Amino acid sequence: MRKLVVVFLIVALAVAFAAPATSAVQPLGNPGKTTPNDLPVMQLPSELLAGGQSSPTGGNPQGTPPGQAKKPPPGPTANKWAVVVGIADYQGTGYDLWHPDEDAKEMRDALINKYGFPKDNIKILLNRKATANAILSAIDWLAAKEDAQSTVVFFFSGHGFTVADAEGWDADAEWDEIDEGIVSHDFYGLTDGLLREKFSAFETQKFALVFGSCYSGGMFDDLNVDLRAPGRVIASACKADQYAWDYLRLGNTLFGYYFVDEGILDGKAERSVPADGVSMEEALAYAYPLVTAEQPKSQPQIYDGYYPELIP
Repeated sequence: MRKLVVVFLIVALAVAFAAPATSAVQPLGNPGKTTPNDLPVMQLPSELLAGGQSSPTGGNPQGTPPGQAKKPPPGPTANKWAVVVGIADYQGTGYDLWHPDEDAKEMRDALINKYGFPKDNIKILLNRKATANAILSAIDWLAAKEDAQSTVVFFFSGHGFTVADAEGWDADAEWDEIDEGIVSHDFYGLTDGLLREKFSAFETQKFALVFGSCYSGGMFDDLNVDLRAPGRVIASACKADQYAWDYLRLGNTLFGYYFVDEGILDGKAERSVPADGVSMEEALAYAYPLVTAEQPKSQPQIYDGYYPELIP
C-alpha cells in the first residue's frame, strides 16, 4: 500500500483514499514526506476566503449586517436543506480515490428517501464539480435558504489535511496548534476555521455535519473554536490525529459504508421502538464498532449539541 501524504512547505496534506490498483485498502492520509512539487496544494485566495474582501485571514460577517434585508422565507416545500460533497476524482491523476462520490450519492438518496428532503433542496457536488469555489458557493446557497426552523445537513467525503496554526491559513488558534480541513477537487484547503466562519451566521438549530476524511475529528476537537455550537451534531470518520480508510470491496469508504449505507439506508442503526428514523447519533453508534474492528486506529467521533437526537 502506497503512502500518499505530502508536505507543502510545512503543510501536511492527508491524501484520502489513494492507493495502487493492487491494494484493496487505502488510507485517507498517512504521515510521510515527499517533495513539495508532488501535489499542487494552494492556499485559498484571500478574496475567496473573505467573500470578496481583502483580509488575508478571511472572515465572514456575524449575523445579518445592519441595513441588509432578512432572507425571504422558504418555499412551500419541506424546510430541509443540504449540501453533499463527494470527491473521488481529484484534479490530475495521481491522487484519485475510489468511493467518496458513492458515499455522497448514497447520502443524497438517504436524505430524499429516508428523511424527506425535497430533491431541489439538495445541492450535490461530485468530483470535478466540487471545486473550492463551488463548495463555498454551495454553503452560501445554504445560508440563503435556511432559517431558524430549518433542518440543515452538510456532508463531505474526500481528502483531508492538516496544517500548523503558524502558517496562518485561518484566524483561529487551536489548543494543539494544528488546523484541520477538507480538500477540494482543485486542491484548495478549506480549514475548520474557515468553515466555522462560513457556518457562524446560520440560524438553524438543527444542523448535522458529517466528515468522511482523515483527521476529521479535528473539525470539532477544540472547545472554543472549530465547528461546535448548540443545535449541531457533528460526526467524523476518525479522530483528529487518525486516518480514515477506503475499501475497494465495499463500494464505499469504510466509514461511509457503515454510517450511510448500512446504518441509514439499510436502517441497521435504528434502535428506537417503534422506529422513528435513524438519528445521526444512532448512525455513529452503529458505525463505530464496525469501523474500529477493521481499523482499530480509525475511531469515528461525534459532537452532540442537539437534544434529544438529531433525525434530519
